[in-house]
Amino acid sequence: MLGKFFVVLLLALTPHAILNVELREVETVYEWKQMVFGFPTEADRQEAIANGNLVPENATPIDVATHQHPEKGSRIFTTTPRFTTGIPYTLAVVTDKNEANGPVLQPYPDYSWHNSNGSDCDRITSVYRVAITECDQMFILDTGVVAEVQHCPPQLLVLDLNTDTLSHRYIFDSSTYTEVASRFITPIVIVNDPPPTGSCSKVQVYIADVLFHGLVVYDSELNTAWRVENRFMYPDPDHGLLSIADEKFILMDGIFGLASDRELLYFHPLASVSEYAVPLNVINNRTIFEENKEAEPHAFRRVGKRSSSCAAQAMDSHNNLYYVTFDPIMLTRWSPNKPYNVKYEMEFPADPKLLEFVSGMKVHKNNAGKEELWMMSNRYQKVANGNLDFSEINFRILRRALDDIQNASIPDEDQSQ
Repeated sequence: MLGKFFVVLLLALTPHAILNVELREVETVYEWKQMVFGFPTEADRQEAIANGNLVPENATPIDVATHQHPEKGSRIFTTTPRFTTGIPYTLAVVTDKNEANGPVLQPYPDYSWHNSNGSDCDRITSVYRVAITECDQMFILDTGVVAEVQHCPPQLLVLDLNTDTLSHRYIFDSSTYTEVASRFITPIVIVNDPPPTGSCSKVQVYIADVLFHGLVVYDSELNTAWRVENRFMYPDPDHGLLSIADEKFILMDGIFGLASDRELLYFHPLASVSEYAVPLNVINNRTIFEENKEAEPHAFRRVGKRSSSCAAQAMDSHNNLYYVTFDPIMLTRWSPNKPYNVKYEMEFPADPKLLEFVSGMKVHKNNAGKEELWMMSNRYQKVANGNLDFSEINFRILRRALDDIQNASIPDEDQSQ
């Protein structure tokens, strides 16, 4: 391991920005060779095995989220979508108990929420990603799909993290998705009346439909959702062949990563090197999009181009955008006061082996009030190619403090693309 702190001439002899700055390393918080599923009782485990609902080698973790509570302490959550069968639960808490393959998970909020495997739509069927707000609420985006079968309509569940109980459920209307063809994978949540003065009742949730190439907007005050479509949400065939750590695979995913500065929604398809944006006050206008899902096409714009495709992204309180590119594998920051292009990608050091396909990314404020970047990496190129080696570390939860780079400036140079 490198030392905790080190000085580096950042990106020297590359087309990126050059910066002298003291930088921290990326910390591995948890790691797995294979996901380890715990159960409330041994009888529950044996029943899952007998029913074919516990096949750990089928599990690929996608997201990470963390929450700190004065009584419950710090909890780290993971999601494991039911791409196929053999996944006993799709949302979990990481425990401090370790087995040979890694830390043991426990189902969240409890096992009864998950063990119907799609037969009970009042439960949780399959989750790609979640969002945790400053209101101590977890927004769970449930696709309703197991192994390409639409068992239930997609739904949005809101859990109170103080009590670990359901506070709200919204079932998406068929006008917002196409059965099986749609896949709701990424939610970001904006609370317009946050604590301590607000009541957390004015909330917008923005949801990426990765397979049917659209965006769904949910408004908590109206308790309704509508669909937005635009050509920028589609994958680019020229970037559908991905290369990660010298392995190639095809993944023609559309709109994938979302982030917001509370004025714009930033987004990109996975099969693309472009980042796009649209004003929130445009897509928040339910009336125009209920009449025409492709309304206001000129409100959407391309922000610029990256050096490579990427998956998840996240934005901090300084409006810096973070992402990990695929080829080369780089952990990168872009500041919105610079042009969005390769020259102004600020790479900061990280071992590429830790960052092979970062599918989940969050900015979290810790108890000291400082922001941290949390990431889930899962070597998806090996999942896609069917060559995961379970004697190796395949899945990692990573953390990096951001205070050393949030205000770091990139030298002003020629800003032409």
